Amino acid sequence: MFKYGRFNYLFFSQGDCCKYDKKKLAEGNEYKIKVCRSKPGIVDFRDKNNTRCTDGEGTVLFKSEGDVYGPGGQGVYDDEKYGPVLYYHYVNKTIGYADGQKQFGWNKLDFSSGWPVVKSS
Repeated sequence: MFKYGRFNYLFFSQGDCCKYDKKKLAEGNEYKIKVCRSKPGIVDFRDKNNTRCTDGEGTVLFKSEGDVYGPGGQGVYDDEKYGPVLYYHYVNKTIGYADGQKQFGWNKLDFSSGWPVVKSS
């Protein structure tokens, strides 16, 4: 959980995370990072559509795109220099899909809309 401004944000991974087979990728079902939020003191996390997180939903924050495949296993911290930073592991399609080939990634987050948005590194 990460507190920013007036809300607590819950970041979580959803989807197939491991043992990817390059020939049979989990298109659309691969790991992705989602987020829900709630007001402090209230344990009722909801997504952008106001659907409860406990109903299996969540707003997609970061998913496969370009050479990044299956991002997840994330955390968020408030860096002194960069502000809120999302960190995660992912498969770089140009390196390989094996579990031992996963890479570490990070991106700054922009909360200006009230919801986090991933910024390019």
